[in-house]
Amino acid sequence: MRIKTYIAPTVAEAMEQIRKDFGSDILIISNQHVKEGVRLTVGVEEEISENEIEEALFGPLEERTLLQIKEALEKHRVPDILIERILLACRDFSQEKDSTTVLSKGLDRIFKFNPLPEHTSKRAFMLVGSSGSGKTIAVAKLAVRAKIAGKRIGVITTDMKRAGAIEQLSAFTKILEVDLVKIRKAELLKEAIDGLRTFSDMIVIDSPGINPFVRSEVDYLIDLKGDIEGLEPILVMSAGLDAFEASDIAESFLALGCKRLLPTRLDLSRRFGSILYAAYTNSLGLCDAGTSPHVSQGLCPIEAVSLAQMLLSKE
Repeated sequence: MRIKTYIAPTVAEAMEQIRKDFGSDILIISNQHVKEGVRLTVGVEEEISENEIEEALFGPLEERTLLQIKEALEKHRVPDILIERILLACRDFSQEKDSTTVLSKGLDRIFKFNPLPEHTSKRAFMLVGSSGSGKTIAVAKLAVRAKIAGKRIGVITTDMKRAGAIEQLSAFTKILEVDLVKIRKAELLKEAIDGLRTFSDMIVIDSPGINPFVRSEVDYLIDLKGDIEGLEPILVMSAGLDAFEASDIAESFLALGCKRLLPTRLDLSRRFGSILYAAYTNSLGLCDAGTSPHVSQGLCPIEAVSLAQMLLSKE
């Protein structure tokens, strides 16, 4: 069936034009009020398919898919400039039937996905971030993951500022039967890392939380990191922040050489726009994510498909 749409001031005028063109052998598919009056969509002759009806009523499939993605991104409080960038990337794949596929392919064009190694790495990873971002729990989760994989994990803490920080991490490492190395001076960190490298498959370091807008505190972490070869800082950031605030926080940590972002507390947030914007504006690769307060549940690697599923989920 062939589909045709008529717009007229009234239904009677639209029907008059339809009868002139096709006679009375027609099927009225929809009758909608528009600014100009009414819009009648009719079908004639050939059999009409469900796709034709949907397109007549709701527009082309690709436009509906992009609209669904746009609404999801708006729900997550993604800034408009990034929404436009994502939609532009998704448009090349909008013929795909599944919106998750369209969004995942669009995200893969814009974002870098760089999960942390699950088993062995020659690098030592120092988790850095604002106070309360979830660094200590993330360190414990990485230690659990290594132990489950049968790997030897070295754990260092430099967090001597926060009350109970060492005790919290000590409790986890004791259960895992992993020695916790405590460092009180920046100049001793390299020595500790070199010592652990002789028998560890991976090394993770818990650093003190700082105020990223106080230069002296950022400088403290820069001095702590020093020029130790093979030491990579990983920015830890909790979800649910204001997007622009998150971007500013992430920018402060670029001075340390951070290239990856590890978001936490995704289970406590329903809006992930801040994480997307912080990663996008600072060219940070998304790695693993904390989706539970329980250490035993570990970290989840982030990739384009899983991120698209989270953004489009109604839960």
